[in-house]
This record gives sequence, structure tokens and C-alpha cells, in this order.
Amino acid sequence: MKNAPIVQLSFAIVSEVFGITFMKLSDGFTHPVFGLVTAACYVASFVLLTLALKHLSLGMAYGIWGGVGTLLTTLVGIIVWDDPFSIIVGIGMIAVVAGIALLSKGTQEAEEAAAAESSEATA
Repeated sequence: MKNAPIVQLSFAIVSEVFGITFMKLSDGFTHPVFGLVTAACYVASFVLLTLALKHLSLGMAYGIWGGVGTLLTTLVGIIVWDDPFSIIVGIGMIAVVAGIALLSKGTQEAEEAAAAESSEATA
């Protein structure tokens, strides 16, 4: 399946966001069940990220994983725990999205150029 690495990366991100959410609920690991769920979520996230890395470039995959994870975690904090939101936080969130978009576009262009170079060399 062509989109399998993107699906794996998406589930890795969701697992990471659940992991950090349960980490907050664990209250410093004083609630063992939430601590165990945290560990399980992070194991799942790293396994899925590792599988995605078999087909995606390291910089792009990790950038998306970290950036989208940060963005979603920030939203969870704002919505669930009333974490502070300000114009600066909003600008930061927009910057994260812009950075992910630029990283993805740049990686795609570099991969296309490398593929074109490779096909010219074999022709």
C-alpha cells in the first residue's frame, strides 16, 4: 500500500499525543494505570515511527511527528486543561504548521530531483 508509511506516521503521532495526555493524567506517575498506558502509547508510537522511517526520510518524518505532535498536544492542553492561549501561542502554532509544510515540500522537491537525476544517469 503506497500510503502505508503516512498511515503509520499518523498513528505514531496519535499514539504520542495520547501518551503525553496520559502522562499528565498520571500525575507524576502516582497513578500506575495511567503510567502504564503512557508507556504503552509511547512504545506504540516509536514502533510505528520506526516502521514509517523504512519508507520516509528521517528529517521529514521526525519533523512531522514532532511538529504535529506538538501542535495537537498544545490543542489538547488548551481544550482539556485550560492551558493559556494567547496571540503569541497562536502565532507559534501557525509557525509550526508552516514549518511542517515547508519541510514536506522541500523534501518532496529534493526527492523528485534525485529521482530525475537517477533516471537521466541510467538513460
